Amino acid sequence: MQIDKSKIYFETDRLIIRLLKPSDASDIFENYKDKVYSKNIPNLPYPYTLKHANDFIKKNKSKINRKKDPGIEFAIFSKEENRVIGGASLNHIDFKNKKCESASCLSKKYWGKKYIYEAKLEIYKYAFNILKLNKIYADVFTYNLRSKKHLEKLGFKEVGLKRKDIFHKNKFIDLYRLDLLKEEFKYKDLKKNLLS
Repeated sequence: MQIDKSKIYFETDRLIIRLLKPSDASDIFENYKDKVYSKNIPNLPYPYTLKHANDFIKKNKSKINRKKDPGIEFAIFSKEENRVIGGASLNHIDFKNKKCESASCLSKKYWGKKYIYEAKLEIYKYAFNILKLNKIYADVFTYNLRSKKHLEKLGFKEVGLKRKDIFHKNKFIDLYRLDLLKEEFKYKDLKKNLLS
């Protein structure tokens, strides 16, 4: 299945969720230069530079067109701030088995303001309704309980522990595996409960 880029634009009260653009590089750099991100995101370099942000955009622009293992990187753009405040992705899209991986990162300045819920509700609605996926999964470092909790609020269920699954910062890290099935995704209820 070919991903139709023209359908990747969602607008909410506070956000525009769209594909990344080269002009987003300075916002991405500002968002991810804090050391906290390299702690929780595998392979994110520290210190993070503007060149890293530009390379990230270039790499992810081609990911959407891959026949094998495509993915979509979304920019989370704040209307009020007039800037990209974070990103979310659907990775390892498997149309045969109708599943993909979810990941996200929001600038620390915007934590606790429900932006991530607002963005992910639209992205997951797109994944289930437009891409016709049946499952979205996520892997979370076991020490990153904040991320695990936000996924659970979106309806994800913990389905396992991946022991010593990733080598990060010179040590092996355990990961929680969580997933969300299409029939469990209650868009209207979640929107009311999470954003009201």
